[in-house]
Amino acid sequence: MAKRPLKVLIVDDEEIVRNGLKNIIDWNALGCQICGEASNGEEALEKITSLAPSIVMLDITMPVMTGIELLSEVHHNPTKYPNRPNFLILSGYSDFDYAQKALNYGAKGYIVKPVDEDLLEQKVKSLVEEINKANEMDTLRNNAQMEETAQRFSQMFLFGAVDDAFSKDEDTSDKYKVAIVSPELCGCGGQLQALKAAIKENFGFTSHLAFPMDPVYIILFKNEGDESIKRHLERFCIKMQKNRSGSLVALGESGTGLQGALDSYNQAKELYGQLFFFTDKAFITHADLDADPNSIYRLTKAAHNNEDEFFECIPELIQFIEIYDLQKISTTMDAQEQWLRRSCLSVDQIKKICMAFIVETQNAIHNKHPEKELETVPALDLVNLIYTQNYFDEMICIVKDFTMGLAESFTSNTANSTILKVIQYVKTNFNTDLKLEMLGNLFNCNSAYLGKKFREYTGVPFNTYLDIIRIEEAKKLLTSSKLKIYEISKLVGYSNTDYFYLKFKKHTNMTPKEFKTQEESKS
Repeated sequence: MAKRPLKVLIVDDEEIVRNGLKNIIDWNALGCQICGEASNGEEALEKITSLAPSIVMLDITMPVMTGIELLSEVHHNPTKYPNRPNFLILSGYSDFDYAQKALNYGAKGYIVKPVDEDLLEQKVKSLVEEINKANEMDTLRNNAQMEETAQRFSQMFLFGAVDDAFSKDEDTSDKYKVAIVSPELCGCGGQLQALKAAIKENFGFTSHLAFPMDPVYIILFKNEGDESIKRHLERFCIKMQKNRSGSLVALGESGTGLQGALDSYNQAKELYGQLFFFTDKAFITHADLDADPNSIYRLTKAAHNNEDEFFECIPELIQFIEIYDLQKISTTMDAQEQWLRRSCLSVDQIKKICMAFIVETQNAIHNKHPEKELETVPALDLVNLIYTQNYFDEMICIVKDFTMGLAESFTSNTANSTILKVIQYVKTNFNTDLKLEMLGNLFNCNSAYLGKKFREYTGVPFNTYLDIIRIEEAKKLLTSSKLKIYEISKLVGYSNTDYFYLKFKKHTNMTPKEFKTQEESKS
């Protein structure tokens, strides 16, 4: 990785000298870049603060503030000027006192005007080498210190006690916040250097310590505001998601001192196990769990899930597949999804259950109907696909699509496949204005032929079947709701209430009111 050029500030009260210094040598070839210039010491101090140059070419005799006064100011106020530059003095005077004062204040060299091109280049080259060497040493020392600190925090997190890594007198009032990053979800599984570089790039302007702690990566923020941390995390996650969705990071609450850091880590660790269930968040906090009742259930329920419960629905599910009852298939699978969401099983256990469910459902269909050749994706292919899913929503979609696909494949190979689909459409849309002509257009068949096949399969004409479905739904509403009869009439598909009365009495031998009274007397 190429070194960044060292910034150079030129300070001289004569513009012609400043221009000459900018052009007398090839600064870029020496690894430098002119970042600015100043015409007096006071202006130079402002530029030193704002530009943070590594090298200052400084004239001695200037108005407002001399070079010696500037050196004195920087020398005696290290807290005000923490990033002290390296000074090269330029002067028209060869007086030893000037040179001695400048060197006493830390100047790196003293060049007499007019400046000799070769001498200046040699001085700058030597100074650049010295600065780069010092920077490398500082980097090594900082890296060593950071690595040691990371190891101690890692030890504290691993063993769960501050005393295992730090002595009591090392605890501080610093504020810590821990984020646990999933390398796998970031697309950096086995490529921790890439993740390390991304963290460095995205969090370079925050006070943090980042280190791996197999199989995760830890980011420990120190004395950073919560909103600032969340803002940086949001940007980091969006970049790492690469147009995908799903949570990548678990973020603990802020804590004070080393114990606060440990508490934050433990909170993040608890959250980390829930990343699988969140696809609409870049990262998750405890607030996200509080908003999700399933998460609270998972975290508080005793871990005694009977996995056999999940497979008890298969015989009934097969029946729904046989009659192409998509609504009941969907309801069954929604219940299965909810069971998994509320279970406190591990991610691997959940995936294994779903894999086994697909295999057992497909086997149950084959065992019951060995004569059928179903055009579905092989179960083993789906098993492998489930294993690679990073999030619950992606995984459960595969399972649901599989069951719907079984129903489509099963009915497509039967003589009555169209009738089965029409019946399920009627059951779902009975409250709309259904006509055989409309259904014929919808399912690409002649309405007269459809009416004939419908009667052969159900034993009753289409309109009679539709009335039966509507009246059964009306009976449910009469006993389970406080709706008025005209409201129920519209809900089940009869716009004319009198016509509803006639149909209801025809099928039940009583009026809706009589039926409601009878049912109420039973209870």
